[in-house]
Amino acid sequence: MARFKPIVDIWTLSDQERATLQPGQWVFAGDRNNVGRFYGQGRSTVVAWRGNWKGRFRHYNRALSDYGSTVRNRA
Repeated sequence: MARFKPIVDIWTLSDQERATLQPGQWVFAGDRNNVGRFYGQGRSTVVAWRGNWKGRFRHYNRALSDYGSTVRNRA
């Protein structure tokens, strides 16, 4: 079963630490007003930010999850 860490500031992590985060991990950037779900680290970092959901939570998270798996597979 998956074990998530408490919400973590993604800006304080190195690239290697970000790469070890589990997809779906809650993260924030700088302050806790910028919260999202981490989906992958490769050439870019993929996070589904809460402000971008706009009433389409499942569709948005599914799209970012798919993109995150692509990024992880190419890294």
